[in-house]
Amino acid sequence: MQPGPLWVALWRLLAEMPGQNKRQLLTELHRMGRHELTTTDVNRTLYASPATFDHDNATPPCWRLTAAAARSGPAIPAPAPQALPLCYVGEIPRAWQTEALAAWLSNGRRGVVEAVTGTGKTTVGVLATAAAVDAGEKVLVLVPGRELLDQWYEVLRRDFHGVRVGRHGDGHEDGLFENSVVIAIVNSAAKYEMLPQGMPGLLVADEVHRYGAQHFAQALEPGFGARLGLTATYDRGDNGLFEHLVPYFGDVVAGCSYDRGLADEILAPFRIAFVGVDFTPDEQKAHDEYDERVKTLRRRLILDHGCPTEPFGEFMASVNHLREGGHGDSRAAGVARGYLDAFSKRRQVLADCWSKHEALALLAPVLATADRGLVFGETTSSAEHAAGVLRTNGVQAMELTSNLDSLTRKQRMSAFKSGHVKVLAAPRLLDEGINVPQADVGVIMAGSRSKRQMIQRMGRVIRPKADRRPATFVILYVRGTAEDPDFGAHEGFLEQVIDVAQEVEYFDHSAVGADLLAWHLWGRLSTRPVSSRR
Repeated sequence: MQPGPLWVALWRLLAEMPGQNKRQLLTELHRMGRHELTTTDVNRTLYASPATFDHDNATPPCWRLTAAAARSGPAIPAPAPQALPLCYVGEIPRAWQTEALAAWLSNGRRGVVEAVTGTGKTTVGVLATAAAVDAGEKVLVLVPGRELLDQWYEVLRRDFHGVRVGRHGDGHEDGLFENSVVIAIVNSAAKYEMLPQGMPGLLVADEVHRYGAQHFAQALEPGFGARLGLTATYDRGDNGLFEHLVPYFGDVVAGCSYDRGLADEILAPFRIAFVGVDFTPDEQKAHDEYDERVKTLRRRLILDHGCPTEPFGEFMASVNHLREGGHGDSRAAGVARGYLDAFSKRRQVLADCWSKHEALALLAPVLATADRGLVFGETTSSAEHAAGVLRTNGVQAMELTSNLDSLTRKQRMSAFKSGHVKVLAAPRLLDEGINVPQADVGVIMAGSRSKRQMIQRMGRVIRPKADRRPATFVILYVRGTAEDPDFGAHEGFLEQVIDVAQEVEYFDHSAVGADLLAWHLWGRLSTRPVSSRR
């Protein structure tokens, strides 16, 4: 297939000035009279030709010609399609998935694939597993919990032909002696040596960022020569990334960003609304008291008891160690317990803020127009309260929490999938791993300092829709607190999405339900790139 006019124009622009991002390229194309083009057109062309165009993985990425394209001129033949493993009988992989697999293979079969939730990173692991099975290797797939254990098992049984697949953990005790592939819960795998001695093997770690903790890292057996990590964000709040994960897996070798997902139409376009609310006087008083206590005790823990200042995850690990009497110092243990108590109560005040639930009630018409909606809380009680608020306002909503037994959770997920339940409200249960049926509106009830958690939550609502409508993502926050974007909240998350969101809108406490509904419905009719404050 001969390159089209846009392909040729981009080749020439990057040949003259490499290192341009999509917006810079679009500006040049508009100067050339191509005013009908958008950044989506530019991205789609760039990502569709990996043999010609390469980028630096920045946000947004800066583009350049590959060495071969620079030498050969603007008539690069399309690369031959990569053969699929013989035992693989699943769907044809997406372009980014085959590119990621190729990058991992060329890196000596080690590295991490970092892909936005919803783009299909599991398929990269499935393909790597199939190729290893074809080569006669044993494969261990590590997962953090039983939901992913079952999901991986179902996927491999569906997509593989003639391969013995077992499970380890949650009552299962299959091993790699009798199976070619075993999916194992990391907690269980850490107790045993899973790879038979002398056998070549591949270790696939789904949600690899989870395994930087000391105990989980024991499951990273050195006998596996090939190693693949899968994650939405290769990041942790402590030193586990550099102490355990990078030495074992290495760095990110490939992935799928928001830019790529939108260009390939793997992700739905999305719009973000920030809705600021205020505490009641009593809530403000309680928050300020807990906040002051947290700050005072944090200083004592750092100055008097040697807790590290940063990263925050290392500080918290040290505090928990002191709380358990790790240094044999009862005074230090008391300070640590006091800090954790105040920290938890401050979080609870933010989670249970009355104005947030009032704002959620105003969002009921938005959720009622959605195909399905997800509400992410911070605590079990806040998720239960949120579901109750929506039911009171005429929306079929149910909470989904870890307090429920497995059968009840499956029943509620099934009801959500069938449409009998319109909205699921959950604390952290839906943050990662679990396959959630298509939703197009997500509401964050409590802000998170974790960029990864925010990305994972948004990934639950930006899977492409049949009618190509954009997804709506609403973030509620208490003004003047650590949740407030004006105080630096969500900084890492916003850096990733601000340039690719169709619109980022800010509503204050004076907004009414009609304003939010009008904004939501207008987004289905318009794709204007706008950022403003109300």
